[in-house]
Amino acid sequence: MKIKPKVSIVYNDDFPKNFKNNVNGWNFTERELKNSKGKILTMDIDFGNVCSLNCPHCFRRENKVDFGKGNPMSYEETIQLIKDAKKLGLKSVKFLGAGEPFENKKFIEFLRFLKKMDIIPIIFTKGLIIGDDKLVKIWNSDYGISNSKELIKELKKVNASILLGFNSFDIEKQDKMVGGVKGYALKRNRALELLVDAGFNKSNPTKLCLAANPVTLDNYDEIFEIYQWGRIRNLYVIVCPTMVSGRCAETEDWKKITPSQDKLVELYVKIYKFNIKKGIQTLKQIESEGISAYAGGCPCHQVACGMYVTLGGIVLRCPGDDTTVFGDIRKKPLKEIWMNSENYKRAGTFNCGCPPKMGKTFDYDFFEKVMIKLKKSIVK
Repeated sequence: MKIKPKVSIVYNDDFPKNFKNNVNGWNFTERELKNSKGKILTMDIDFGNVCSLNCPHCFRRENKVDFGKGNPMSYEETIQLIKDAKKLGLKSVKFLGAGEPFENKKFIEFLRFLKKMDIIPIIFTKGLIIGDDKLVKIWNSDYGISNSKELIKELKKVNASILLGFNSFDIEKQDKMVGGVKGYALKRNRALELLVDAGFNKSNPTKLCLAANPVTLDNYDEIFEIYQWGRIRNLYVIVCPTMVSGRCAETEDWKKITPSQDKLVELYVKIYKFNIKKGIQTLKQIESEGISAYAGGCPCHQVACGMYVTLGGIVLRCPGDDTTVFGDIRKKPLKEIWMNSENYKRAGTFNCGCPPKMGKTFDYDFFEKVMIKLKKSIVK
């Protein structure tokens, strides 16, 4: 049964001419990348490893690099990591895993630290905690936070952007996609409604995103509906196939859940046509920027201005794979690791495609196929 969150439309007609196709703090303009060439502008990090969900496609569970191995970074080590990265230009931090960040009693303290450092926190979350007053109190009572609204008020204070997991409107299907956790989808819906009520989708760029990824055989038929529904409500929407890491690192695992390349091309074209129709992008702009790994979104360039530091201090190219290791922050300084990385060599590049997925969940000519088909469909 489909139950859509109660969220009002923001853009009934065309999007405003000054609309920023981004979520606050995540991506950067071409000018920003060029002016800050060689700096670490953003960084992906883990914060804890506790998670009550069990997503079958999780990129961190059963990770080859460090999941379940060695000693996780201490809070003090994580603080030092941020201070070191700030000296190299850090502007934002994306929380990806290895657990659900809100299932960590130090998280609010860390977010307040980032605020003092003038660093934007971008939080990937499934919304299980945000949407449940009782769970909010369990994890945040030490801060005097006892319910969802109070937690969201704190998130506004620290200037957070929220990327909320959103795979399906169908509550049974959504519960299945997080490991069969009954009642999860309704809590996620409540989390979204409360975030909207607090104004997270009122800014330009928005501070609220629906992470519809990964596109799988189970939710493929819903993705375009989710995309349209989200965008007209000023919710950025992430659409892309699975990362090739964690539980989907092996060929047989990502292949069995990923739609065919023809299906993905069709989906990407539909999304870009929608963007053009609504004034989110122009065809000329898309031709100039190139097709994004995130359908309809800002091109991915995090592998040209950042890295991923895992829970154990291992530095990876990005969350898209768990094999390309740049170093270990316990053995070498962050600056040395950064300046000797392949990401540093890409510095200044606006559209990096998606190196980990190429030849896997993306064919090598995938982006070219999307562009060709898009242009043909526009001409018609």
